[in-house]
Amino acid sequence: MATITPTIHPGMICTVEEFMRSITDTSIRCLTRGESLGLTAVTASALLSLLAVLYAMSIILRGVVWRFRHVREVRLHIFHQPMDLLIFCLFVADILQATGAVMDIKWIHTGKVEVGTFCNAQGIVQQLGETGVAMTTLLISLFTFFGIWMGKDIRSMALTSTVVGAVWSFIILMVVLGNVINRGQDVHFQAPTPYWCWISEGYLQWRIWGEYIWFWITLIVSTVIYVPLYFWSRGNIQIDDRAWWKFSFQRAGNSAVDPALKGVRRRALIMLIYPLVYCVSILPLSIIRWITFVNKGSESGTATFIILFIYGLSGACNVVLFLTTRPNTALFGRVVAEGYAAGRAPSLLSEDRQSIRDNANANEEETEAGQEKEGSEDIPLGRLPSR
Repeated sequence: MATITPTIHPGMICTVEEFMRSITDTSIRCLTRGESLGLTAVTASALLSLLAVLYAMSIILRGVVWRFRHVREVRLHIFHQPMDLLIFCLFVADILQATGAVMDIKWIHTGKVEVGTFCNAQGIVQQLGETGVAMTTLLISLFTFFGIWMGKDIRSMALTSTVVGAVWSFIILMVVLGNVINRGQDVHFQAPTPYWCWISEGYLQWRIWGEYIWFWITLIVSTVIYVPLYFWSRGNIQIDDRAWWKFSFQRAGNSAVDPALKGVRRRALIMLIYPLVYCVSILPLSIIRWITFVNKGSESGTATFIILFIYGLSGACNVVLFLTTRPNTALFGRVVAEGYAAGRAPSLLSEDRQSIRDNANANEEETEAGQEKEGSEDIPLGRLPSR
């Protein structure tokens, strides 16, 4: 009986033996020409994000070197406010996430994704980066919400450092435990999934608790937080200064007449754009993952590559957002120690508070002189103004 030789798809680099093995063996995946092109596009977007974040980090490093040389008072303080530390951690996670995607260059070159040392390394870097981006974005959302809505002015860098340290310790612990406990098992822990290496489908619980759950928590929490704070920034919601759980609705035209207060609300809304960017990039990816959970093998390769291309640009979007909205912060600029408060609330700068207080004092003086003006109350430092 004649042996039937399988036909390899046009453009495949795999040998006949490797292609035959990939049919029944999940430890190897031969890429078609279309899959290689899709992976190339994903790698290009990740490379763009990697270069953008590295550029931002070089600016941060330049500012740190300048301060160490010229400002003695802040030589030991790289970060001066909680949001600086959180943004820096977000950039670090963006670098890891982008690096994991750029490592796909090897699979494009060889035409196959296969288990091994490089595969394990890519899976580890991917999990560190993607989970790090998700959890750091969650912290940015929560810090912004605490400062605006609840009036919890988080000024302590020690507290912020502790929270950030706990988050990254958890991420590293999950990565280490997953790779150590499942070493030597019949099913590889890191394997083709299928266009790159990550936690294989035989370890669903590790996928969920090591990464997926944080995607979904960040997505839900950021959405729930963004909606009310968006309407607060427009002046539609007024928060009670004495009880954060009490608020009322009003027409936007009846509030926020103070230009300084408008500036505060705009700055607060800007800090929520980071979670919004993440939600826009992660929502389609989460839908694809859920479809895969329910109906295995039903995902579309083209749709997956398009979504991952968009997701890969999240790092570049974060850099563009930061450079256009916060270019003069201590994290980027050459800030001297004088007049710079260490650990101010993440969404309200000290100049905003001073401007509001100055306007309030001016209004009080005019009221005493017989001129009727609104908004003359002093704004407590413990809460962002809601009126």
